[in-house]
Amino acid sequence: MMGGMGAPGAGGLPDLSRIVGKPLPVPGMPKGTISVRVSRKIPVNAAVGVEVSAIIKNAGGDLRKRTQKTDDSGHALFEGINPGDQFQAEVNVDGEHLQTETFSMPDSGGLKTMLIAGLAGGGGGDGDSEGGGAAAPAGGGDQRAFALGATAGNAVPEPTLPAGTLEVVLRDEKDAPIGKHPVVLGIVNKTGGVDVRRGTSDETGVAKFTGLPVGKDTGLAAVIDWHGLRLNTAPFAMPDSGGVRAEIRALARTSDPSVVTIGAGGRIVLQMHEDSLNVLELLPLENTSDKMFDPGPGAFEIPLPEGFVGAQPQDNERKVDVRQNHGMAVHGAIVPKRSQLATPESQREQEVVFGFVLPYHGDTREFSQPAPNGIGALTLIIDQKLENLSASGPGVGARREQLFGGHKYWAIPIAGVPPGGNLTFTLTGLPSHDTMGPIVSGVLALLLVVSGFVFARRPDAGTGPGGKRRTAAAERAQLVDRREELFAELVSMERAARTAGTPPPVDQRRQLVGRLEQVYQDIAALDEGEPRAA
Repeated sequence: MMGGMGAPGAGGLPDLSRIVGKPLPVPGMPKGTISVRVSRKIPVNAAVGVEVSAIIKNAGGDLRKRTQKTDDSGHALFEGINPGDQFQAEVNVDGEHLQTETFSMPDSGGLKTMLIAGLAGGGGGDGDSEGGGAAAPAGGGDQRAFALGATAGNAVPEPTLPAGTLEVVLRDEKDAPIGKHPVVLGIVNKTGGVDVRRGTSDETGVAKFTGLPVGKDTGLAAVIDWHGLRLNTAPFAMPDSGGVRAEIRALARTSDPSVVTIGAGGRIVLQMHEDSLNVLELLPLENTSDKMFDPGPGAFEIPLPEGFVGAQPQDNERKVDVRQNHGMAVHGAIVPKRSQLATPESQREQEVVFGFVLPYHGDTREFSQPAPNGIGALTLIIDQKLENLSASGPGVGARREQLFGGHKYWAIPIAGVPPGGNLTFTLTGLPSHDTMGPIVSGVLALLLVVSGFVFARRPDAGTGPGGKRRTAAAERAQLVDRREELFAELVSMERAARTAGTPPPVDQRRQLVGRLEQVYQDIAALDEGEPRAA
């Protein structure tokens, strides 16, 4: 019998909240090596391709930062760490910030540690242990120990099976059996808890569970992890007589970008920052097909309005980069909408966030963003400090006051756009200003704006010991002074060129902008509590 899901017991499952983030010595690992495993809910649900940051402090108190992305098993490996160095790793998964304890590198061997998102201080299942499908769970359970993914199969009653029996048939993308593969069965009991059973498919791809509870008051779902993707059956109930036969079929894949669109519920946020119009877009992606969209080394592209500058993606698990003079490129697989569960976590996983600056002259600016694959109905959100700013155009509704992140904004609904159209509206009431220089400043400020809007910043990590690092306040003040000097130099150069009727010196301008950008990055790193790049 398994122990309760929330606490360890005889033959039971450990409380994962007591061991995550702690070091586990492994004498057989290479010297100076630390493995950080990242997962969701339970250890077997690997978080693939997320960036793990490590802060390493040597005996002299010097800090350095290293980053590694997790592999297909959710592991990030850090090598070449000296004995006695202090190590702490951190990662963001689904908007949750996780970090290990700070621990020292031993003189021999290596260390393992793990970080699990969605644990919320509760218990969990030990994903490295496997029990038979017939093992009976204890009552109680904990829904945090079980997570669903993409729905890839149904369950139907099978009168020929004994009562309380489930057969789960596993098939790969080519309809071949998936043999010798772990299967996890979640059982929602009458108290609302989740009991977990584990099994393994045989050579024919069938996993069998027996002695399951019957009746409509109990819900069940079977789950597997396949090529970095979590797949599950639709939830079902065990009938009073006979059993159930379920199927999990790996999703076929397509690289055709026409199956992906921007769904309803997107937000476009307008803010002024240092006299520049900053635009932040939060767009939900939808795969309208029944196949997994997998662009391979390519990407799904989102064009941006003509004239945009300084685009910056928000850091998250999905890789997004900038295509010069075009827009954003979204990498990675996108699950079919029909296979997604309607949960906030699933919706966040499919959302991309990025910002850019729109230069303008006067008090009016046309906004026209191509929508080759269409855009669903969305909301335009305007900072109430811009009390005169308004939007008009086809499909643009009346503005209303709304609260976001504790601040008041104007919210304006905008109708969706069909494939091949343009999201178009006119902004009026923009504050007039001298457009030289502030545009450049606004571009660089996006490094702060994209990470700052609505998303909480990490606490300041503080300064190093022994007075070797200046206080954060003093260092930031010097950086701000340097920023203002460079900015004034750039504006002076732009004005001199305009007075002379000649373009500004290209090389000199590029150098100034590069130095400004580095200063903004240093300020952003300091505000995030990170050590500055050497």
